[in-house]
Amino acid sequence: MHKSFYASGFLYSLKTHKILLLHSEQKDDVSSSWSTLTGESKQGEDAKIAFQRIIGELLKLNLEPKDIYPIYDYLHGTEDKVNYVFYAQVKNPQEFDSPLDGAYSWVAFSEISKLLFASHTDQDVIVGERVINLMLRLVQESDSSVPKARS
Repeated sequence: MHKSFYASGFLYSLKTHKILLLHSEQKDDVSSSWSTLTGESKQGEDAKIAFQRIIGELLKLNLEPKDIYPIYDYLHGTEDKVNYVFYAQVKNPQEFDSPLDGAYSWVAFSEISKLLFASHTDQDVIVGERVINLMLRLVQESDSSVPKARS
């Protein structure tokens, strides 16, 4: 029996070092919140493939599996489902039109503390930033350990 789960996350622009989040405005215009791109799994999907499909459905963007990285997972308490959180690297940020009531926006990590997030999203973004920073440090260290060719 397949137990459904959530797959969520964000896009990360290598060019601008910003992440793509969904900004949902409430009808009363008083409150709005930010969230990651989220969806529920389908029968037989693994978490990475579910995230790839969700991004494709929401943004009409075909991600390569090699560009999708896990952040972490946790039990979503209210629903008794696991939420797998990912980020996907993109080279060139694009503008996206949202089919939902809201809009997608590229946000710098330095702006995160000023935003109001939907439940648990702030934690997902904070942990995501730490994972991305670690990955960037590892890449820099591996590049600096390779001797440079002499000209």
